[in-house]
Amino acid sequence: MAHHHDQQHKMTVGMWKECWNTPNVAFHNPNLNELFIKYHDKMLTRPGMRIFVPLCGKAVEMKWLVDQGHKVVGLEAAPVPCKAFFEENNIPYKIHEMKGIHGEKYESLDHNVVIYCCDFFLFSKDVCGEIDGIWDSGGLNSMDVEDRDKYIHRIRSLMGKGCVNLTEFVNFDKSIVDITWSMTKEELEREFGEGFKVEDITQMDAPKRLKDQSCDSLTLFAITKT
Repeated sequence: MAHHHDQQHKMTVGMWKECWNTPNVAFHNPNLNELFIKYHDKMLTRPGMRIFVPLCGKAVEMKWLVDQGHKVVGLEAAPVPCKAFFEENNIPYKIHEMKGIHGEKYESLDHNVVIYCCDFFLFSKDVCGEIDGIWDSGGLNSMDVEDRDKYIHRIRSLMGKGCVNLTEFVNFDKSIVDITWSMTKEELEREFGEGFKVEDITQMDAPKRLKDQSCDSLTLFAITKT
C-alpha cells in the first residue's frame, strides 16, 4: 500500500508540472476562491501583512492581497505559472537565482510579491523571513498521505505567534473516485500538535467547475499559532 501511495504522489507531482504546459489548466480558478472571499478576515487581522501561499500556481488571491496593501510570498514547483502570474497581471518583475537552494525567485520590482520556484521541502523561514498569515488552497490537500507530516512540519516552522493559516480541502465523491486527501480537525490537531489551535470553519458544496472533476465538497480550517 505504501508503495502505491508513493507512486501516486510522484505521478501527481509530475502531472502538476505537466498540467501547466497545457492550454486549459483545470485546477486553476480564474475567480477569487469562494471560501477566501467569505473568510479572509480571519487571516487578515491588520494592514500590511506578509501572506504565504504554498503551491500557489498563479492564484488570483495573490493579486487581490497585494491590491489590499499586503505583501505576498508564494511558492511553486513549476516555472510556467510563476511567469504567467506576473505577465497576466501586468506586474513588472525580475528573476533571480535562489541562494542556498536550487531554484529561482520571481520578484515584483516594487517588492510586494515574490514567488519562489523550488522544492517545498527545502523551503524555510531562513529563505522567506517572517510570515504573518497563510492561504493554503490545495497545498496540503495535494500531498500524498506519507508526505503530510513533512509538509506540516515545514508549514509549522514558518508560522510565528498569532499567525493564522487558512487551509482548504477538496473532498472527493467517494462513489466516483477513491481519493482521500482531505483531513479531519482531529487529524490536523494531532499533526500540528501543541501550540496550535484548529478551528473547523465551514463545509460547502463544491462549485460546478470542481463537481465536474468528481469533487463533492470543500472544507475550510483556521489553524492558529498560539
